[in-house]
Amino acid sequence: MNAGNPTAWTTLLTAHKGVDLHAATALTVMRDRLEGGEHLVGLYRCQWHAFAAEAVTGGAGTLLETGRYYNPNKHHYGVFTFSGDDPWQAASGAALPGRWPGTAVDSDLEIGEDLYAVLLGGHPGVGFTAVDVASRVRGQQQAVCSGVLWRLVLDVPGERAVAVAGKLSVARRRKEGLLVTPHLERWLLSPARPGEKRKGNA
Repeated sequence: MNAGNPTAWTTLLTAHKGVDLHAATALTVMRDRLEGGEHLVGLYRCQWHAFAAEAVTGGAGTLLETGRYYNPNKHHYGVFTFSGDDPWQAASGAALPGRWPGTAVDSDLEIGEDLYAVLLGGHPGVGFTAVDVASRVRGQQQAVCSGVLWRLVLDVPGERAVAVAGKLSVARRRKEGLLVTPHLERWLLSPARPGEKRKGNA
């Protein structure tokens, strides 16, 4: 994620408080125009900003206070800490680490194990599978690295859901992919984090 491959990061996730027009528009286009779109029942989006704690003076508070990354009038936010190998050393299309973005340490919402899912629209309902796709522009080496996190909720199970999500996300041909441009961005994708409860509405 950053030069030198640090082992600890702080990650800020922000999600719209109201209707996310980017996600709503993308959902409509994917359902209507892409192969496999009929399986997509929900689409949610967060912006993510991750940095090595030792590289940014003031830690997460700095990200919240600058106004560049978080607007309290339109965003909910969650701050997470993660230790481990840099997930972006893996090839595009590899899985997100099961613990990413890590442990919740701050938010304007209730802090708990469910915060990550809450920022991404809540838990998928029974019979649905959530697949998360994180992307970032290629070549980022700054102390702060930013990208987009999408959650696709599909009406198909397990590995089939991962395959459908990949086709819906990564733009490779006219009827395939809308969220990631592979020659400009790197991406990681995997089913929702292990341990997330399967309850509520998509």
